[in-house]
Amino acid sequence: MRRVGAACLAAAALLAAGCGFLDPAARTVPAGFAEPRIFIVSDEAQGPLVLGGDFGLRVSLDGGRTWTVPARGDAPAIAAAPYVDRILVSRGTTRQAYDYSMRGAPDETQTWPFPHPVVALGGSARRDRVWAVTRPDGGARLMYSNDGGRYWWQLPAIGLCRRPLAIATSPHDGRPDRLWVACGRQGLLISDDLGVTFRRLLGIPRADHVAAARGTAGHAVIHFGIDIPRLFRLQETAFGDRSGLRSAEAVGLALGDVDLDRETIHVRGKGGKERVVPIG
Repeated sequence: MRRVGAACLAAAALLAAGCGFLDPAARTVPAGFAEPRIFIVSDEAQGPLVLGGDFGLRVSLDGGRTWTVPARGDAPAIAAAPYVDRILVSRGTTRQAYDYSMRGAPDETQTWPFPHPVVALGGSARRDRVWAVTRPDGGARLMYSNDGGRYWWQLPAIGLCRRPLAIATSPHDGRPDRLWVACGRQGLLISDDLGVTFRRLLGIPRADHVAAARGTAGHAVIHFGIDIPRLFRLQETAFGDRSGLRSAEAVGLALGDVDLDRETIHVRGKGGKERVVPIG
């Protein structure tokens, strides 16, 4: 399991102009899930939050206030992703699909049609698109399905790191879904062509986790960093008293404004004045 528990907050939100936020509130993760492999932020207003890892799966339908154990939720889980009205879970060499709320029993267990375990998953909650990462011979192989996992194609994945840790997708102004890939110390990668090519976002020295959702204005909100328990406090960090960041300033943030090594944010305020504020 990846070591993240001792890390300070190292997360930021990539906001499209005009993106709004709900009222922030601190949340805690369930016991035993301080270092989960899986973190899904729902793309729908009433959808679930999902945490998963060696201790199984936990689901919240109230924004992280309470957590429940879904059916087969105590079995270890390696990766998960939403697609259409389902959530696909990888348990290594096998997979199961749950309904979107994860209230009912999952489908029957199926074997992945790949010779190696699936270690990362991404999916579109509005389409049948699913991406799966396997790691043959120490590298990474990106597979793609546009029919919910019935048939798969290998993508070129030019520029993809050798050890992707997590994948997320977000809508992208009427164009193909944008892929976000957390690559640990190789930072955060994006693809705007469904995974054919990738490029690294500057200013992000490390990303062990990534999750995507939509803000109140319909724009993409990307959560990324190295400490999942504190991602629930992301919005509090952006607008809380400790950072002193105004909402208009947060909306105007660029990726290069966030220094995760120094845990600071470079802010441009009213009248062109600039200042540096702490993260958290």
